[in-house]
Amino acid sequence: MNTCKELAIGITLFLIGVFAQPLDQYQLRCRLCNNARTLSDCMKLAICDNRTEECYMEQVITDAFTSQYRGGCRSITQCNGGTAVATGKRDAGIVCSQCCGYANDCNSRLCGIRQDNLASSLCYFCDDMKSTQGSVSRPEDCITFTACDSDQVCFARNEYSPGSPVTFSYGCQNTFICKLLMRRVFEDMDHCHNNTLHECQHASVLCNVCCGDSGCNYGDCKSITERLYRLHKSGNFNMTTLQTTSRP
Repeated sequence: MNTCKELAIGITLFLIGVFAQPLDQYQLRCRLCNNARTLSDCMKLAICDNRTEECYMEQVITDAFTSQYRGGCRSITQCNGGTAVATGKRDAGIVCSQCCGYANDCNSRLCGIRQDNLASSLCYFCDDMKSTQGSVSRPEDCITFTACDSDQVCFARNEYSPGSPVTFSYGCQNTFICKLLMRRVFEDMDHCHNNTLHECQHASVLCNVCCGDSGCNYGDCKSITERLYRLHKSGNFNMTTLQTTSRP
C-alpha cells in the first residue's frame, strides 16, 4: 500500500514539474537579479510566462546610499505601460522600476543597470565538466551566463553517445582554436552546399561552433552554424573577431 502511495506522489510531483514551466511559445526569458550591483551579478535567467508576466528591473537605494538592482518576472497587472505599479511601504528606496516584454533578456537594459563592459564576452554556460548547470537536453533549458576571458569567445556543442539522446553544451573557447574551427566548418559547408555526395547527406549529429557576439551561442549548434554560414556568405561575419558585422 505504501509503495503505491509513494509512486502516486512521485508521479504527481513529476507532472507538476513538467507543467510548471510554460510551453516554448509562451516563454519569456528575463535576467534574474537579487541585490545586484551590476549586470555581471545577474548571471541567470528566469523563465516567465509571456501571457501573464513581463520582465522587470528595479533600482533600489540602500541605507548606505548605494545602488542595488532586483529583476526577474512580474505580473503584467503590476506593470503599467512599462512601469511597475507602486505598492506602498514595500517600495521605500526604489528610484526606478520598469517592465518590458518585447524580447528575451530585455530587462538587462532597464533602469540604467551598469554593463561592466562584458557585452562581447558574456556567453551561455552549461557544461557537465565546468559549470553548476550541466549540459542540457533542450537548448532553452540553459539559463546560466558566464563572462569569458579576453582571449575567448562563445562556444556551443551538440554531444551524442550511442543509446542516449543528444545533449547540448555551452561555454567559452580559445579564440585562436575557434578561428581554425570556423574556417573548417565553413569549408565543409561550402563543399556540401547543393551537393548530393553521400558524405554530405549523412551529416553527423555531432556539432561544434564558435561566435564572438554576446549571448550568440544560444540554441541548437546546427541552427547557430547555419545562421553564421548565411552571414559569412553575405559578408556579414568577421572571421577575425567571429562577430557579426551587421544584424541579420
